[in-house]
Amino acid sequence: MTLFLHVARRAVVAFIGSLVAVVGLFLVVDFAENASVFHGEGWISAVLALYANRAAIVAYQTAPAAMLLAAAITASDLRRTREYTAMRALGLGPWRVVVPVLWVATVVAAGIGWLDDAVVVDATARADEIMATRFHRVGSFQRASERKRWFRGRGGRRIYHLRGGGEQGFERVTVLEVTPAFRLSRRIDASRMTPGGSPGDWKLDDVAERTFREDGGVETSFYPTRIYHFDEEPEAFAIRAGRPAQMRRAVLGEQIALRRRLGLPAQDFALQWHEKIAYPLAGLPAGLVALGLALRRERKGHLTAAIVEAVAVSFAFWAAHGICWSLGLSGRIPPGVAAWAPDALFFLAGAVAVRRYA
Repeated sequence: MTLFLHVARRAVVAFIGSLVAVVGLFLVVDFAENASVFHGEGWISAVLALYANRAAIVAYQTAPAAMLLAAAITASDLRRTREYTAMRALGLGPWRVVVPVLWVATVVAAGIGWLDDAVVVDATARADEIMATRFHRVGSFQRASERKRWFRGRGGRRIYHLRGGGEQGFERVTVLEVTPAFRLSRRIDASRMTPGGSPGDWKLDDVAERTFREDGGVETSFYPTRIYHFDEEPEAFAIRAGRPAQMRRAVLGEQIALRRRLGLPAQDFALQWHEKIAYPLAGLPAGLVALGLALRRERKGHLTAAIVEAVAVSFAFWAAHGICWSLGLSGRIPPGVAAWAPDALFFLAGAVAVRRYA
């Protein structure tokens, strides 16, 4: 137990140092790139809030890579101080180093998973909001904050463009009705759409209804309030727009089930649902490969070699991740396989490396 805690403690120190260095470097570079837009009354407090949120985002994104680097540094440091040589002389195998490091990686993975749902999702929106409202750098915030959603109704007869949403209805609504030949036959615009008294009924306020005749003419009617009946299931209006990566895992699960029930594409949502777990755990297999390299016999060099090996493993892992992600999005392999294949492949490669070469 003493040896386990000793190695684990060194892995924790190496991880914290690596993570702080990476996050700090990013924040400094990002501040330097955006310094020209930081001005006006109260800009200092706004910048502090901005980078507090961005620090959480970058910490989440780089934590697996920091764990990979920490594993390589821990093993290299044990070799540098001859502690690993003494362990092998006493008949202790490489797994006495590997297990404590992987235990730390598991704790880190749990923390990353918690950080994503509890902090990162909101921090991303908050950082975009500060840049848009305080420093007038809109980016994706305006598009995301409006929560627009386009979707086609049953049989493709109606196309809905909704903004806002929730139990209280939608704002600035557009409903397009098309013919089987995909010719626009009617357009309905309204300032607000709320559920009516009967299933399928919707109450639209400030309505402008345009009917497009086959001869090219247009008939326009205006109504302060009008009830329309739409054939779509009520659940269809709960479809959420936006990037799956910026949704919590529970929300992703709801959207996957809803989309599949309505016959809508859900591949990217399912892939991100698996990725919410597979990504935080990436530090384990990648770290295991780094340990296999750092503990191999006849290895020369210490810190420099550890950094080079960590960078090489990182590139290899992200290349595999990118290939699997593309295959998963295209539907050529199941989302679960796409998300978990890199972790599984590198874990197997790391276990073989430690067993055969350490």
